[in-house]
Amino acid sequence: MRLSSMGDVVLTTPLIRALHERYPTAEIHFLTRASYRSLLEYHPLLSKVHIWTERHTLRVYNWTGVVDLQKNLRSFSLRRQLQAQHFTTFPKENFKKWLMVRLKRRYYLRHVVERYGEALRLWGISPENLGPLEVHIPTDTAERVELTLVQLLGQKARIAVGLGGTYQTKRWYPGYYAALLNRLGYPVILLGGETEIQDAAEIVRHLSVPVLNVTGQFSLLETAAAIRASTVLITHDTGTAHLGAAVQTPTVVLWGNTLPAFGMEPWRVPHLNVEIQNLSCRPCSKLGYGKCPRGHHDCMRAITPDYVEKELRSFLHILGLL
Repeated sequence: MRLSSMGDVVLTTPLIRALHERYPTAEIHFLTRASYRSLLEYHPLLSKVHIWTERHTLRVYNWTGVVDLQKNLRSFSLRRQLQAQHFTTFPKENFKKWLMVRLKRRYYLRHVVERYGEALRLWGISPENLGPLEVHIPTDTAERVELTLVQLLGQKARIAVGLGGTYQTKRWYPGYYAALLNRLGYPVILLGGETEIQDAAEIVRHLSVPVLNVTGQFSLLETAAAIRASTVLITHDTGTAHLGAAVQTPTVVLWGNTLPAFGMEPWRVPHLNVEIQNLSCRPCSKLGYGKCPRGHHDCMRAITPDYVEKELRSFLHILGLL
């Protein structure tokens, strides 16, 4: 079970295949929120996807085990009700994150996928050997998105931009995006939810390259399909980065108030972390804020379009792209 958020649900997917390979005849079910169901319902190794609002239906099953990757009071209560033979969970490492935020000291944190994998040790599965993330996109969805991209942007290399981010301190600036994308000179796909519509509109006003703005329009699977059909994804420390990893698109993450050292960088995909090192106030939170606590937002302001362009071109040159 993993209820939230979008990125965390995607980050649990290596465990599905690991369980199937160890127990190929077992039924594997997944419990999540309705808004994330589409990320799992086409997975060929899942017998069923349940949603949280209908969790009472889980009691009719005779569970051998429950793997709780939410690990809070709600999931604990449900675990007790299900009366499975075995319950397993994972180390959140919240105290180390708290020390990193409060004391600005660096600790080694394993990637969250490996920490999730600790819940499988009881089942004879090593967390060090987990495979890539997986999001399965129906063929008709992928073909429809690709047709739209070809019609509006052509068949050239494309840059996908994930504008999302729950917290403002994780977000880059629309003016910075416009400057970077104009310099790169490739067609652009702007992705995000309804809360990113205003930022996307501001970017579009200043772009001189072909652009497809689908903020607030694409579903999660359509977003994943657009990212898969792109040459590279540029995004923040948010769930979109993990969608990029799940469809194996090289991913560039712009890090603001959080750190890759928290163990949330893209998993098993070529990626580039762009961040301002040795900033005394960073990290200021393990999640983020609506605005910079100190008023300057240097963690993002100092990541200039010039700097990102240089790092991005070098990254793509190494990969033989663009």
